[in-house]
Amino acid sequence: MWFDINRFHLLVLLTWQFSIFFASQQIFPIFSNYVPQWKCGDSEPTSDCDVYQTCKANLTFVNVAFKSAAMEYDWICGKSAYLKSLFSQIQFAGVLCGTFSFGAVSDVVGRKPVAVFALSLGILMNFVTGLAPNYQLLLGIRFFLGLSVGGTLVVVCTFVMEMLLPKQRMALRAFFNWGVARLMMTLIAMALPEWRISSIACAIAALPALIIIIFVFPESPTWLHNKGRLDEMKKSEKHIAKMAGVSYVPIEHQKIEHSKTVMEMLQTKGLMRRLFVLWSMWFVASICGYATDLNSNTISGDLFVNQILFSILIAVSKMILVIFDTHVPSFRRRTLHQGAQLVVCICFLILTFMTFYGYTGLAFLIVNLIGTVFIEYTWDACYLCAVESMETACRASATGTCSLVARIGAILAPMLNYANLWWPPSVYLTVVLLGTINLIISYFFLVETKNVNLDNVHIDPSSEEGTPMIDEKPSQKSDQ
Repeated sequence: MWFDINRFHLLVLLTWQFSIFFASQQIFPIFSNYVPQWKCGDSEPTSDCDVYQTCKANLTFVNVAFKSAAMEYDWICGKSAYLKSLFSQIQFAGVLCGTFSFGAVSDVVGRKPVAVFALSLGILMNFVTGLAPNYQLLLGIRFFLGLSVGGTLVVVCTFVMEMLLPKQRMALRAFFNWGVARLMMTLIAMALPEWRISSIACAIAALPALIIIIFVFPESPTWLHNKGRLDEMKKSEKHIAKMAGVSYVPIEHQKIEHSKTVMEMLQTKGLMRRLFVLWSMWFVASICGYATDLNSNTISGDLFVNQILFSILIAVSKMILVIFDTHVPSFRRRTLHQGAQLVVCICFLILTFMTFYGYTGLAFLIVNLIGTVFIEYTWDACYLCAVESMETACRASATGTCSLVARIGAILAPMLNYANLWWPPSVYLTVVLLGTINLIISYFFLVETKNVNLDNVHIDPSSEEGTPMIDEKPSQKSDQ
């Protein structure tokens, strides 16, 4: 099979897909915060809050595609409108806390028990979301759901990566990705267009990931090796071989190295400089990506058709990127990030002017789709550069700090959507400004890392840039 995928690897990939489907609850506010246009009596449909607040007695919503929490709890205009942003911010704050807490606990007690707990809690909270009797309790539930999402993204992602061969990680990004997860959520919302029922259905749909982890996955052999539990590691490897339908062959594991702390990284000039560049990339990708996603429910046209288009284009773009990156050796990481960031800036500058002049036609949707796809490409560059530009001894810690910065950006993103109430192009212009700053930083300071041998990444502590680390020949070890 492609990428040497056996039946156990296929289950691992499916587990990842259902896990990130659960994690797509981060953008469920696309539907839970959806507000259609309204009209007063026989007047023309509008989104004018003055009309909404002065015409309560004869106010009707027009072309309601989805019955949202915002509509039920009146998070539309006035002081209560901020609760739409708070709904998103609270769950993003939960993701931030979950990233820290569950990741640290899994390093101590193991990948499997923490993954089971995080997914179980998250699925339960998603189910209970649909039963919330008031918005105050709903916001509390979404915090714990976000907490579980943070744990799932960190622990299940680590668990999955430790179960796959290096060459299969590209298959994961190409075919089991965020676009597919977003499409799954959109189809559920389309089939069950009410926020409570959709929440319960999303909880049930995420169950396959939990079931596979409980009944199929052993503990991670990599984690057992790092803990020195070698007999248990061999049992785990034998179980994986049995599930895969292949003969067990002992695997040679690398020597365990000391992991550098964040303080040690900041004290190394070359590492510190690279880390600051990565933080800029991750922060901008996060705040821009989530702000535009959450704002996508305001685009004119059919809510579900628009979201399906976003989902399919994101999923297909991942496949195109993997194919292009594999067959075009001259396509560098700097080109990927800077080219994508430039397209993002151009698209959202166009959207800023379109919004300012009140244009909402087909071209608006097309430019938005292109811009969103290229924001996803900046995300791909973020992950690739974080992994490839850091030494083995600090790769996990560095990626963890990048994830932290991204979570901060996610928490701030809903504020941009709230600012749209006062000036509609707020989200789009902010994307342009932050993207321009990020592009300048990337152009002058981002190092090229394509085809680097990860085992040979080394940064001279006395150097500002670090020692050269590009290996034009792909690592032989990565194919084993």
